[in-house]
This record gives sequence, structure tokens and C-alpha cells, in this order.
Amino acid sequence: MSLLFVEFLGIVVAVSLCILVTVVWHFHRQHQKYDHLPGPPRDSFWSGHIPSIAKVMAAGGIMDDYVLETSKTHGLFFRLCLWNQVVVVVLDPDCIKDVLVTGNHPKSKRIYSRTGSIFGARFLGQGLESQIDNKHWILQRMHFDQWFKPNFIRQFASEFNEFADCFTEYLETYADNKTEIHTLHSFNKLTMHLLYKVAFNIDMGSLHGENHPVVTKMKKALTGFAAQLSNPLVAVNPFKWRFRRDVQKAIHFVRGNARQEMIDRNVAKRNGDYFPHDLLEYIMDLKEKYPSVMTDDILLDNVLTFILGGQETSANTMSFMLDLLGRNPECYKKLQREIDENVGAVSVISLNEIEKLPYLDMVLKETLRLYPVGKGTFRETIKDYNLGGHLIPAGTDMMVSFYATSRAEQNVRDPTKFSPERFHIDSSEKFSKYASTPFSAGPHTCIGKKFAEIQIKITIAKIMQNFDFELVTGQSCDLADNAVLQAKDGVKCFFRPRETVSAAS
Repeated sequence: MSLLFVEFLGIVVAVSLCILVTVVWHFHRQHQKYDHLPGPPRDSFWSGHIPSIAKVMAAGGIMDDYVLETSKTHGLFFRLCLWNQVVVVVLDPDCIKDVLVTGNHPKSKRIYSRTGSIFGARFLGQGLESQIDNKHWILQRMHFDQWFKPNFIRQFASEFNEFADCFTEYLETYADNKTEIHTLHSFNKLTMHLLYKVAFNIDMGSLHGENHPVVTKMKKALTGFAAQLSNPLVAVNPFKWRFRRDVQKAIHFVRGNARQEMIDRNVAKRNGDYFPHDLLEYIMDLKEKYPSVMTDDILLDNVLTFILGGQETSANTMSFMLDLLGRNPECYKKLQREIDENVGAVSVISLNEIEKLPYLDMVLKETLRLYPVGKGTFRETIKDYNLGGHLIPAGTDMMVSFYATSRAEQNVRDPTKFSPERFHIDSSEKFSKYASTPFSAGPHTCIGKKFAEIQIKITIAKIMQNFDFELVTGQSCDLADNAVLQAKDGVKCFFRPRETVSAAS
């Protein structure tokens, strides 16, 4: 028996050593493959730069803060080692143009395949954002481009105004200059209600009521989304089973709700009822147009994709705008003056009037430069590729951090300063348009960019028309990386009604 045990133990040790040697050799080959590229020294043979990244995040930062800090000593092009994976970070505007526009690089399979499901529950699946088959992505993008054309979006100006008015009525209830308003939560509710009405022709009720279940369930799903992306081990952590279960239930609820919406729409069609040619109709048309490749699940994937993108981008950007205006009173007053002089007290702000507010446009662009809600994107080299004089091996993930790029002092003068005037057409400061690409660039530019911009501008203009506000003191300036960039404390404000503003001449 003892001899058998010794033999068994010897086999176990030999197999373990073989596995260890194989893993060590793999890591060594990975290091050799990329060591010709610039970058900081690895903290560890095994974990690479993860300890340094973890230190920044433990101090309240995000991974992109580490990327930004590294760029100060290693330039705008460097490699990072994350366990057995190597990511090439690209912050140089000329190289970004190559990566996103001219190089025709596909999305990273490693990254975007992780957005399809969360803890085994199908989430974004094969929708527009997570689709990694380029041919199928092109079919979807070309189809949805029609709905998101600027001239088509303009027809929703009345709905944007209507919901902005509902929001100002909601704020009036608490505008006593002493009640704290969590603006991110409030904007999340507003954007979800507006999106459901405009995109799916569904009334989610009053803004004064409790959050619609879709709002709370989507928030829970997003929490799981962020957890899975930042720490894949949460999927197998036995102490996180309840969290995983709650996230799965939330996703099933949202998808079930979307499935019922499509069933109801089909019933309405059969009954000959009126329904608008809204985004839901466009999503459902996708299957009729391409029945051999589009399934009901892919339609649901796109419903969730547009809910996530449509709500989070606008809500977080508006809360960041209020935060920056509250911390910069000169910019606050300048924007308020522009709105008073060009819009006044008109009840319906037309898109022509929005175009008369260039400073509002500058404030929005500067907000997105400092706080791009979708803080980055990933592409993959399909063959050995020369980028910026560096040879990148085939199959390499390239990371473009919009956050770090637009805050790098090599790209933008005085990058941490909130200066909307830098986007003035006659500004003395000139920088590449690829130094600030919060909606990405090239064929994968955010499809809902114009929708978000119009909604944000009308809502902020209405707020500035009707209220003065100030930030609640003592708030943290820290950021939260919840798959999208958020203010950790949600930007809490005190509001008070403004005196009557005379109508614009």
C-alpha cells in the first residue's frame, strides 16, 4: 500500500510540475512576445501590472487613472500585462485614428464576448454593442442607422420638451434650497421614462412615483455587469451566490418585460391597432428583414442594448454637467445668461433655438472630455500590425481609453481644468479631434449620439431656465466604474426656483 501511495504521489508531483512548467513557459513566451514594446516594469511575473492597478483602485481611483498616470512616464503608447493577457494601450490621437477609423480593426473578442451574458444569464447577447461577428454587426448597424439619423430624431423634439417639463415639475416639489436631490437617481428615472415612451411607446407613469421595476432591475443588472468585467472571479466566488442570483433574476425580469412588449406589439398589429414606427418596430423589423440570421433572442438583445445605452449615457452626463457647473460659478452664470438671452421663458425649446446656444454645446463637449461615460473601447489585431512605429502581434487587444486620452497633458493643455471655451471655433487652443472622442470614432461611433445630445441640451436648458442650484457640500469627487463612468456620490444638489425670466426677443 505504501509503495502504491508513493507511486501515486510521484505521479501527482510529476503532473503538477509539468503543468507548472507549461504555465511558466506560456507566461514567459507572452512576455517575450511583447517586451519590445514600451511600458512600465511588471510588478509580478504572474499578475503583471495588476497590483499597481489594484492600488490605484483601492485609493478611490479607476483603472483609467492608472493608465493616465503611466502615460506621464511611458508615453501615449505602452503595454500592460494582466495575468497571461497583454493589452496595448493607445492614447496618441494619430494612433487612435488608425485603431478606430482607418485600420479596420474588429472588436476584441475577449472583451466583448464577456458582455453577452452575466453569470450565465443572457444580457446583451449578440446585440449591436456586443456582436463580434462583423458581417452580422454591419447588418444591424445599417438597419438601425435609419432610425437614428438626425433628421429622424428631430421629430421627437416635442417629447424631449414634454419630459423636460415633467422633470422641472418634479424638481419644483423639492426646490426649497434645503432638500438634497440625488441628481443621478433623478436623471436615471427621467431618461428611462423618456426612452420607453419615445423608443417603445410605453408610458412608465409619473416621475413623482416609485421607480418603475425596470429601472431598479436594470440598475441591479448593471451592477452585476460591472462586477463581472472588473473581477471575473466573482462568477465562482461561493460567498457571492446571492448577489449572482439577484443579478440573474433582474436580467430575466428585464428580458421578460421586453419579450412581453414584443408580444403586445404583434397583437396590436394583428388587431389593426395604431402604433408608431418607433425603435421597437425597427428592432422587430430586423427579423423580418433577415429571418435566417436574426432570432427573437437577438431582438431582445437589442432592446436591452438600447435601454442600457440610452439611459446611462444621458443620465450620467447630465449629473456630471451639474457637478462641473456647480464647481465653476463663472461658467454657470455664462451658460445661464446665454439661455436667458436666446431662449428666455419660452415653454417649448425648438431645435433651432438649441442651435443658438453655442456655449451649452461647449459645456457638453467639455463635460464629455473630462467624463466620457463610456470610458473606452477595445479592438483586436487580426494580423501583425505596425502602429506608431511599433509592431503589434496578431491577436492583440488594443485599448483606447477615452478618459485617459482626453486628460493626457500631451494631448490637451491644462487637461484637468474645466474650460468649455477650449471648444470655441476661434479658440487659440488647437488639439486633434481624436484627443476627445467620448462617443468613439469611425464605423463604431455611438449610434445614439444625436439622440443623447438633443435630450441633454433641452433638459439642461430647462433646468437653467427655471432653477438655481448649488452642490451639497462635503461630497466626494471620486468616480465609480460601474461598466460606465459615474459620480460615486451621485451629485447631490439643492435647487431653488428662479425669478421670472423674460421671454427671448
